Amino acid sequence: MATVAESVKRYSTFFKKHAATTVLDYGTGTMRNARYLEKQGFMVYAADIPEQVERLRNSTIGTGLERLMNTDELPTSQLNVDLVLSTYVFNIIMESGDRHAYLDNAVRNLKAGGYLLMEVRCRQLNEQCDPTCRDFFACDECSKTLTHQELDTLLHPHGLRRISHYYRSHAVSAIYQKVFTK
Repeated sequence: MATVAESVKRYSTFFKKHAATTVLDYGTGTMRNARYLEKQGFMVYAADIPEQVERLRNSTIGTGLERLMNTDELPTSQLNVDLVLSTYVFNIIMESGDRHAYLDNAVRNLKAGGYLLMEVRCRQLNEQCDPTCRDFFACDECSKTLTHQELDTLLHPHGLRRISHYYRSHAVSAIYQKVFTK
């Protein structure tokens, strides 16, 4: 099994302390984070694109979870989870409209006051865009990296505010909270 994301290990105690024990692993991939949290006592839903879900259902790795679902079910779901995990998914979603649809689905399935843990590959200080690029990290090749400020800009319109973040050598992890609505 692949190694659990460092942010998931690091923040799992925080989430338990704040009674955020129902989780949607949105873009579950190999289910590394979903399986880890399930073993830690969390109730986990896992979602990915239909092709990946089919591969997971044909293996034994998907057993023990609350539900394994296709991402195309999320626009009509209202799971009301305490926590949505997104580890490195934003690094593969390049189109702005697709990113906003992803965030809409995350927020739709997150209860008020719930958390979104976003981990992405971050830009290194010495990292340079392709010499032919004049868009300063905004071209398709370079926009695969994000800072916490860029995440804030993307997530704020979806009713999410950052409450914590930290950088590692290659990643930034941030916890956002869904603001309560009247």
